[in-house]
Amino acid sequence: MGGLFRQYAWIVDLVGVLFCSFLLAKITGVYVGRALEVKRSIGVLAPAEAQPSEKKQVDIAEYKIIVDRNLFDATDHGGGAGGAGSSGPGNAEPTPTGEAVKTSLSINVIGVLVVGDGRDERSTATIAGGKEKGGTVVGGVYAVNDEKNTFAPGTKLTRIQPDRIEFINNGRLEYAEVATDVGTDIFGPPTQEAVAQKGTEAKPEAKDALVQKDAPGKYTIDKREIDDAMQNLDRLYTEIRAVPNFSGGKVSGMKVLSVKGDSLFAKLGLRRGDVLMKINGLELDVKSGFAIFGQLKDQKNLALELVRQGQPTTLEYEIR
Repeated sequence: MGGLFRQYAWIVDLVGVLFCSFLLAKITGVYVGRALEVKRSIGVLAPAEAQPSEKKQVDIAEYKIIVDRNLFDATDHGGGAGGAGSSGPGNAEPTPTGEAVKTSLSINVIGVLVVGDGRDERSTATIAGGKEKGGTVVGGVYAVNDEKNTFAPGTKLTRIQPDRIEFINNGRLEYAEVATDVGTDIFGPPTQEAVAQKGTEAKPEAKDALVQKDAPGKYTIDKREIDDAMQNLDRLYTEIRAVPNFSGGKVSGMKVLSVKGDSLFAKLGLRRGDVLMKINGLELDVKSGFAIFGQLKDQKNLALELVRQGQPTTLEYEIR
């Protein structure tokens, strides 16, 4: 055993040497890093030490070269059509100012579409009666500031308002009113004539009600309603849903779960939750169900006893 240990003792020595070398390298790295570390400090100025930056004021004269050369093309290009108002800054004529005068052109403004204040290029006007070069009568839809598509030579739309249009006609600002006799504005309020006409329209006569409520709990029934119901019993029984009502462990009447809105039962004043007890003194139970109504087709007066929201109630019917 001792011989085997001596044979491999060099391995233990080698591991010990490697471990010591590793520790020595780590220690050396720590000391060298501290020796080479550069210390930095951050200084913070107190508010009193910080000097406010001064804004330099520039004289407007220094921008004169920009204005003179018109680098941003600020020239008004609103010259009238018909030769004036080309795209060059030097050739554009200014848009006439002041009040527009009523035009002498024979045009008819049928309708307008106003976007924003009416100067938006999406604003359009439908105009009839204009004339192209050569005297041809034209009509169509024209947009604001469109110099290619015009309703008359030398014209250009500048503004469209709900009641009129404004345009340049050979250098003069003119306007034309929207025609009021071509139709009714579908977006505006009804005219007085329409209101008056609506008031004079004959109202459809209401059909005679076959079931009328004369007073609380009292009804008048047209016999035709009963006859029609008796001839369609299968349909009649589908218009109401009821189940036996239990009270004190015994069956006590029929409880209505649902009633069709336009059915005979609804016209008779029955409601969901009613507990039907007797009709003309005859008890309603699970055996007879609603078949008891068939026994009353020749009766002139009916009295239906029920419980509604815990209170006994009687509904009376007169059949005519």
